[in-house]
Amino acid sequence: MGIALAVAPVVLVTLLIGVRGVAAMRTTSDFLVASRRISPLVNSAAVSGEYLSAASFLGVAGLVVKDGIGALWYPVGFTAGYIAMLVLVAAPMRRSGALTVPDFAEARLNSPALRRLTAVVVLVIGTIYVVPQFRTAGLVLTAVGQTPYWVGVVLAGAAVSVTLALGGMRAATYVQAFQFVLKLLLFLVPAIWLVLQAGAVNRTDALNPVEFTHFARETPVRFEVDVTMEIREPTTVRRNGVPETLPPGEFTAHSQDEVVFGAGAAVPAVRGGAP
Repeated sequence: MGIALAVAPVVLVTLLIGVRGVAAMRTTSDFLVASRRISPLVNSAAVSGEYLSAASFLGVAGLVVKDGIGALWYPVGFTAGYIAMLVLVAAPMRRSGALTVPDFAEARLNSPALRRLTAVVVLVIGTIYVVPQFRTAGLVLTAVGQTPYWVGVVLAGAAVSVTLALGGMRAATYVQAFQFVLKLLLFLVPAIWLVLQAGAVNRTDALNPVEFTHFARETPVRFEVDVTMEIREPTTVRRNGVPETLPPGEFTAHSQDEVVFGAGAAVPAVRGGAP
């Protein structure tokens, strides 16, 4: 019941925006590019809302857990990709008056074959992007609401399809802008509440952390995924109950391994993380 109360308003607002888009849709240009009348502020909010997708929330977080802090270069990379797309594709396409990327490719190079190839590329990239989003919807609803996996996939697919069919690009843009504002609030409100609840002492400790270089007591660590670590000095551990001494260098703990570090043992650095 709780998950329904959380999801239903978002889906309802999404559909209402789609219905609202019908009233403003008269031409092909209305459907595909919202007649180019979306303000820069709304457009930027929509792009930001798209940026804060399942890839950002779950994908990057999972990569950081798996590969260490170095995985944060992934969002830097696709941020740079956004900028390149805006400069090299979006701006020239807007100036050309084309409604779609295949239209733009054909108009720019006068090649119907390139138009067909571009259409295929757009469909492939769109599929690669959309499938993980739907999968995430299924996984999240399964995790928080104990619903069958397919429910989240169908719900997300239906909401997106109906919204786009009814309102076109105008609806898509306003939905993404709405989701950006919603996600921003969901970030800021808990963050501010936690900071206020933490108290002055805890905030000071967080800003001035004590360097954690050695285990203060015997510490068991259970690994849920394969993790490669850098061992800085010979370290005696028990892996799955078997004592062994790890030499300096790389050490890989496999999924479901339990490694017990003794008191005073040096804390290893996860590959890609801070030493």
